[in-house]
Amino acid sequence: MTDANNRLMTRKADLGDTLKAAIPDHAALAEGEVVLALDRFSLTTNNITYAAYGDAIGYWTVFPTGRDDYGLMPVWGFADVAASRAEGVEVGARVFGYFPMADTLVVQAEKVSRGGFADASPWRKGVPDIYNRYVLCAADRHYDPALENSEALFRPLFVTSYTAVDFLRDADFFGAKRIVVSSASSKTAYGAAWCLEQDDIEVVALTGERNRAFVESLGAYDAVHGYDALESLPADKPALYLDLAGDPALRRRVHAHYGAQLTYDCLVGSTRSDSFTQNDPELVGPKPVFFFAATCLDQHRERGTLHTFYERFLTDQKTFFQRVVDPASPWIRIVEHRGLDAAAKVVRALADGASDPAEGAVVRISR
Repeated sequence: MTDANNRLMTRKADLGDTLKAAIPDHAALAEGEVVLALDRFSLTTNNITYAAYGDAIGYWTVFPTGRDDYGLMPVWGFADVAASRAEGVEVGARVFGYFPMADTLVVQAEKVSRGGFADASPWRKGVPDIYNRYVLCAADRHYDPALENSEALFRPLFVTSYTAVDFLRDADFFGAKRIVVSSASSKTAYGAAWCLEQDDIEVVALTGERNRAFVESLGAYDAVHGYDALESLPADKPALYLDLAGDPALRRRVHAHYGAQLTYDCLVGSTRSDSFTQNDPELVGPKPVFFFAATCLDQHRERGTLHTFYERFLTDQKTFFQRVVDPASPWIRIVEHRGLDAAAKVVRALADGASDPAEGAVVRISR
């Protein structure tokens, strides 16, 4: 435990507004409880998506605050076991998983195995299992301490990119010959574009003018256009909308422009909106269908194919990691920020759309 045991809460009415406050005292550890001391975590537009869909999907319930106005925005990162009353979870063990922005987290360990454990706290039952699992790094053959920043930054994003492409590929892209990707500068978006490199389908990027040069520099898309140019783009073949922006106004423009050529709307993220909208009376064409990576993983688990999927995924993920940090032409630079106060500034920039897409933000907790 640290003397300063704080958490950084997010105001639900303004996702860029945060409040640092002390974590309420916890009673002595009960049997099976574990204290995790967060060490480092990533912050991306994916975390803003978690907050934007906090009520609709249940992310706000994962780490209760006891308040209606503020929630704990979930993040992915690494922590150390600071105290434990769970057999098989040793003090000092390093874990990777889902956390609040807080110095410490108390979990109720269950399903303890050589590879990790799950949090059995009742408020976490409403989300898929992947969000409740903590991986013990010592048992993870893919773990490399030198790559923790890359792992924290891309692991939760690339699994979404990868499973989304798998889903669309299995559906033969719903008959589309062109995929239009919004918020193309986001890491999940260009991860998906990388996954599509060998597919016989055109991948078109939509992005803001500020980020256009960065998106073009990636070389991951067949074409890159600003949002203002949308209505001038060709609509001469069946298209699929891969929506990382989540912007209702942009969605209406995409649907109106492609009209009957639009075969499917796959809603993945919300980098340009803080609301969850599927039923829009002004929308023409197919309704957006929210894509949830965790649901796909749960389906693999039910079918008994999860191990095979992960073997393929982890191999491809490693190749992707090598590409994004290739010293000869890196797609991003990883920047470390220290402490929850610094995290608050990163959250504000992400919520405002003012962050640099060429920068990957990792927050280290000062101890």
